[in-house]
Amino acid sequence: MAQLGEANHEHHKVRLFSLSLTGTAFSWFSSLAPNSIFTWFHLERKFHEHFFAGEVELKLSHLTSVKQKHDESVSDYVKRFRNTRNRCYSLAMTERDMADLVLNGLRSHLKEKLEGYEFLSVGQVQEKALVQESRANELKDSHRISRSRLNTIEGYAGSDEETDVYTAEFVWPGKTKPYMCDDL
Repeated sequence: MAQLGEANHEHHKVRLFSLSLTGTAFSWFSSLAPNSIFTWFHLERKFHEHFFAGEVELKLSHLTSVKQKHDESVSDYVKRFRNTRNRCYSLAMTERDMADLVLNGLRSHLKEKLEGYEFLSVGQVQEKALVQESRANELKDSHRISRSRLNTIEGYAGSDEETDVYTAEFVWPGKTKPYMCDDL
């Protein structure tokens, strides 16, 4: 019976641990995969690995230097930003300020699309940026498809000394038959 009480006590410690956390520690705890911690020993070990692994505390300058890489998805960028933020142990910063930093670190084509919005959290920036990223990927895919249906017509006019080059590109819609224009 003593073992059952002890196991129950350990289960309660694990379940109630999050209530004792704030700031960075709570962010770290919240980022753990669901159902990944079963024992107090395991939780304690994970906590120590993350916070006492000899990692140097990062500063605001580290956080402001986190920028989205050219081939990095919005989700991966935000995850990397949050991981960096979690290593800024003594940095006191509002969610709104962090949202501004995340927005500022996005690639320019995404940042331009999101300017003018007022974001209250990193999650809001991520959500809007994911929509823009998805649209950009769809546009890139449709452009790739239309390139396969691209016809170019070139024309030359002028004397031997002065030649003008006229170029036109026509993109045919998917199921439409091409039409030959006699005036071209």
